[in-house]
Amino acid sequence: MIPLIHKYAVITFIEFLKSEVKDVWPLVKSANVPIYLDTSSAQLTSFSAFSKLLEQAHDKLPSEKFIALMQHSAERFIEQILPTNNQKKPLLQQVVELIPVNSITLNKSGNSYSVELEAPHQSQPLFLSELYLLVITHSYYKRIDTQLDAPIKYYLKHPHASDLEQLNIDSRTPQFLGQHYTALFYNQTAKRELNLSSTYPVTFHSKQRDYSDQISAVLEGYIGREDLSIEQLSQIIGMNERTIQRRLKSEGCTFRKIKESLNIAFAKRVLVERNASISDVAEHLGYSDASQFIRAFRRSENTTPLQWLKQT
Repeated sequence: MIPLIHKYAVITFIEFLKSEVKDVWPLVKSANVPIYLDTSSAQLTSFSAFSKLLEQAHDKLPSEKFIALMQHSAERFIEQILPTNNQKKPLLQQVVELIPVNSITLNKSGNSYSVELEAPHQSQPLFLSELYLLVITHSYYKRIDTQLDAPIKYYLKHPHASDLEQLNIDSRTPQFLGQHYTALFYNQTAKRELNLSSTYPVTFHSKQRDYSDQISAVLEGYIGREDLSIEQLSQIIGMNERTIQRRLKSEGCTFRKIKESLNIAFAKRVLVERNASISDVAEHLGYSDASQFIRAFRRSENTTPLQWLKQT
């Protein structure tokens, strides 16, 4: 599983970071986070790239400002993704699709409740990424129940207490490091989740995506902005190029096929919505000239861009 997060988590973090850093874009570029995600059709983006941005922001800012940045951006993100209507679908089922976890489990032990996150396997637990997911989870719970008390303890898979000490995190809440899973513990559960089930644990699983869909989700945010090669993509998601090719091949797909499909979808959108010229579209998508783009469009749609526009 490629760790993905909803783009609004990244957008809101960058917006708050702008108020703390004079020029945020070198940090964004260095982390390989897509630019202008707010105007992209992409809904998800690489959590690995976002994790690098978290690291860079942490290196730039004093601890108290970095913690506040995570909290405020997480709260804004939750405001944007929570439904405003009274849907019967459990809210945790919606959240699990928007953050990089395999599942979220609501559990009860004695008088305490826990929210347990099962994240995709990584060779090394990433401290700030794990901490950010806890902040997101708590922000979500506070949003649906403003009367909810602070957590009584939390678990981190990350094993090193020195990293927590460097952040000067409030130690009044017990912290248990080196655990098998990431979790928050409360004296009570959020009211809107209380009636989910009389039997615990309750587990919400993220939707299983084909590997090609995961690659497409990552790549989409860069289309029209950066002409990524498979080598660059492998660096962004932290996966060997040959592994990417092999897994795509097992699904009867290729990197080139995914990229060309996204290119054509981008071209159609900007040709209609922005009245862009063929040459401008070709340049944005990284084609050497307009004729190369037209050939690619014809391969995909059996017609030229101009003929397609006339029929639209």
